[in-house]
Amino acid sequence: MPVELKDVHIRVIDQRIGMGVGGFDTVIRAYHVPTGILVEVPKGDRGQYYDRQTALEMIEYALASGHYRARALTQEGEGNG
Repeated sequence: MPVELKDVHIRVIDQRIGMGVGGFDTVIRAYHVPTGILVEVPKGDRGQYYDRQTALEMIEYALASGHYRARALTQEGEGNG
């Protein structure tokens, strides 16, 4: 089930990991708005393009597995009592 890019907010975040030269690390954070799925991919060796692709693949896997759906149904059931 392909993810539509209009439903995903992707941010590139620089995190401080130490002092001096190279004291930052980059993380790709992707948020799937309709389901609330949030994934983070640390900087890989191949570049940000591939990290973004990995994030989208992780969201697609979560959607295909159906785990998020069971959680959403559980939360709806708790609010009815």
